[in-house]
Amino acid sequence: MPAAYFPATGAAAARHVFYVSPQGNDRWSGAAPLADAQRASGPFATLETARDSARKAGGPATIVMGGGDYYLASPVVFGPQDAGLAVLAKCGETPVLHGGPPVTKWSSQGGGRWVAPLRLPSGQSVGDLFVDGIVQDEARYPNAPDDNDPRKGWLFADKPDVDAWLGNIRFRFRPGDLPALKDAAGLVAHIVGGFLPGSQWGSDTLPVLSIDAGTRTIHTGGTAYFFSAEGSRYFLSGSRALLDAPREWWYDATAGQLSYMPATPSFTSAKIVAGVLPTFLRLEDADGMTISGLTFRDGAPQGSGKYGTDMRGFGAIRLEHSDGVRLVGNVIDNVGVGIHVSESENVLIAHNEIGHVAGDGIYIGTVYGKFGKSSGAKVLANHIHDIGRVYFESSGIWFHAADNVRIAGNLVEDTAQLGIAGGSIWESNDAIHNAVIEHNEVRNANRQTADGGAIKLMGTQADLQNSIIRANVVTGTRQLMNRADGTFWPTDYENTDEWPSPISWAIYTDLKASGVRIEGNVLCGNVAAIGINGGWNNVVTGNFIAQGSGAAFRLDDGTGRDWKPAWAKPNRIEDNTVSIGGGGLAAAVYAPGHGSAYGEFRQNRYSGDLGDRSFKIEPEIMPSGKYGSLADFQKEGGESGSILLPAQAADDAAKYCR
Repeated sequence: MPAAYFPATGAAAARHVFYVSPQGNDRWSGAAPLADAQRASGPFATLETARDSARKAGGPATIVMGGGDYYLASPVVFGPQDAGLAVLAKCGETPVLHGGPPVTKWSSQGGGRWVAPLRLPSGQSVGDLFVDGIVQDEARYPNAPDDNDPRKGWLFADKPDVDAWLGNIRFRFRPGDLPALKDAAGLVAHIVGGFLPGSQWGSDTLPVLSIDAGTRTIHTGGTAYFFSAEGSRYFLSGSRALLDAPREWWYDATAGQLSYMPATPSFTSAKIVAGVLPTFLRLEDADGMTISGLTFRDGAPQGSGKYGTDMRGFGAIRLEHSDGVRLVGNVIDNVGVGIHVSESENVLIAHNEIGHVAGDGIYIGTVYGKFGKSSGAKVLANHIHDIGRVYFESSGIWFHAADNVRIAGNLVEDTAQLGIAGGSIWESNDAIHNAVIEHNEVRNANRQTADGGAIKLMGTQADLQNSIIRANVVTGTRQLMNRADGTFWPTDYENTDEWPSPISWAIYTDLKASGVRIEGNVLCGNVAAIGINGGWNNVVTGNFIAQGSGAAFRLDDGTGRDWKPAWAKPNRIEDNTVSIGGGGLAAAVYAPGHGSAYGEFRQNRYSGDLGDRSFKIEPEIMPSGKYGSLADFQKEGGESGSILLPAQAADDAAKYCR
């Protein structure tokens, strides 16, 4: 990494250096990376002891961790006395911090079941089980599909027999769907739904309180936000009675015993870890710390659900009120949330790899009710992948309550819902301004929900954000939504004439987001390309769009209906190059609250499959109704200066996207 990322280590800095190794001893001095010949001195065994020694020494300090496995029993906490401390990997070595204990002493119980003793401290439980770093399945019904097809392994809720708005605390199962269960103890419903019955823009993990076989009703500990409805897909987990398939496990806290059905009998030679901790390192008022070169893996999945967890919380590395921290060159894998930054300014997060997380990859924000800022963050050149494994309503990078943020040069791929997302959800309390999202590549976003996309900005504070989304490459954004009968729409499906219906964008602004410039992005092979929902003064210019299955541009005043502040100017869609695929729309505008004043289209270049239904405009300003051609739209003043390119242009666009 560039030297600027690291604290000074020269003589003038006079830094104390302490070493840690899995072969170390906490009774040694920690002054050397290896034990001496008499094995009387050498590295410490634990990070906690090295931290405490650095505090006693006073002044700037560096902790160097040697390669090997460290099994954490509790989070390592750093505070004000650790300001400026650097925790680094020894050069050429890989220290691996595990979020729980190794599980050993397995014995066969017959029938493919094995058990091992595992007694955890009060308040701890097994969140996940890992075999050689691969997450296993908590006992569930239906069983997880062998091929990992996201359309498989679900049950589908029946039509409710009461008010649909009780879908936040109950749903019905279909006749014959569930096996007989003696009780609901420990059961959790993993269910896909959203704020409105029938929508599927997120998922939740709801504890099952009871099951009424007579009315076929599952009663859950619900929330005010999440709702289920007919067709909501779900599975149940957490009961010993459901342990019946290879890779499944179940933990009996009372007996202190872990049960497991391995895929192969040779599993006992694998490294098996019980993921217990959602947080590995916690920085509280620890300004100026550096953490670099460490690997964090095998943690508990908490950190992004809405019931029983802080949806802004946990994080393998968690920062609170810690300014100027640098997190560089770390690997974070199979945890709940990768990096959590709360009310901490000028944080650098660079060159990390974060993958297979239950919720968000990187979270930058605040605490509800306090609303302190996390301004000045830089998120640079990280590889973030396989996001939202448990909680689908997640993002590779999520930020709010953070001005002057720069997110650049990151590769984000394979996310359940969002790639990079930010903005306010609590009005001015967590507003963002002057955000820059540039030179990122986002692949395969929105793989698990019916409403999401690759790059998103929100703006409930309803002012000008002065933010920019530029020079990003977005490919493969899709959606996943099932009908009430359990069948699925095609993943590239879009129909702007129906609701509920899948929605998926490469880039979009939402909830009155205004004053955003979307410029010079390359968007290939997505559903819809660019969307604006409810905001004003947005400029969409110089973008290249091709091989989409939905609308190139979608404008909807839904989240800002009848809202037009004094500073409001039309959204401008100009100087873009667009190739329309079979059946796709060039533009879909739905702005009955504002009419033609909501958007201006001009000097765009279109090619491909354009006809007399390529533009859908509401309110209906075209003589043919809401659908028309480019010429129809231009005749009524909605488009000016735009042209149709020769047919060869569409072929050239296809080659450019490959």
